[in-house]
Amino acid sequence: MARPLTGAVVEDTRRSEPTYALRFSAYGKRRYVTLGTRGEGWTRARADAELQNVLADVRRGIWEPPTPPTVVAPVREVPTFHVFASEWFARQRIEGGRRGDGLSAKGVVDLEWRLAKHLLPFFAPMRLDAITVEDVDRYRAAKVRAGKLGPTSINKTLSTLAAILEVACEYGHVDRNVAQGRRRRLPAPAPSRKSVDRADHIVALLDAAAELDAKSLARRGQRRALLATLVFAGLRIGEALTLQWGDVDLARSTLQVRAAKTDAGVRTVNMVPVLRDEIDAYRARTLYGRDVLVVGSSKGR
Repeated sequence: MARPLTGAVVEDTRRSEPTYALRFSAYGKRRYVTLGTRGEGWTRARADAELQNVLADVRRGIWEPPTPPTVVAPVREVPTFHVFASEWFARQRIEGGRRGDGLSAKGVVDLEWRLAKHLLPFFAPMRLDAITVEDVDRYRAAKVRAGKLGPTSINKTLSTLAAILEVACEYGHVDRNVAQGRRRRLPAPAPSRKSVDRADHIVALLDAAAELDAKSLARRGQRRALLATLVFAGLRIGEALTLQWGDVDLARSTLQVRAAKTDAGVRTVNMVPVLRDEIDAYRARTLYGRDVLVVGSSKGR
């Protein structure tokens, strides 16, 4: 003889308003079905009646476990390249500055040039997840056809594109970085460098610069002074061209580099004696003033 079906109403009072549920056995398993809260209209009497209805359906074999509601995740909107790249660029300036290794003024100009002049005109309206490997290759081919940039400069813009899409991957906007990898880059062989690493090389270089200076009285030894600074102080050309006499301390034999590519490049350089002598001799025959460029045009530019 089959055992009678039984069940019970469970009243959960742990929350601000009671919640009602049913506990019973059906088809060889223990069941627990949540009905609802008092605020949704459930009472003890209504729950008891529902229990009897459910047990009756179980006896007839027509009861089915309630199907949990389907939760539809909201569709996440993927930003366009213009929107995302603009936000990325702003973070590079702000967050990099907080770390102390942020972009210098020149670095900001260079990065903005890559975005505004090259990447944005091509990719701006495209959604990030719509950019494909083929699109990246089409961009590269378009730059080659235009003939305004060399392989190295084109590759720099591609590196910036890859950096932006890498963050997009981390944020879940795209599944992969389609601009990553050597196959997306143009072959750009490094130029052969001419090393000046011997004393006789350096002497010959400076003497040749002095000969050229002698043919132009307006230069007053600029070529020799500039090359001596590059060779003996290790400055980049841009750093040397922005030196002012206020950055030169002959008493302490130091150069203060202020216009570097990065914040970390701002530094004090100790001059070796030979460079100090060169700079001292050059200053004696040129215009001098703290705000005057060490190496500048006749108009001070």
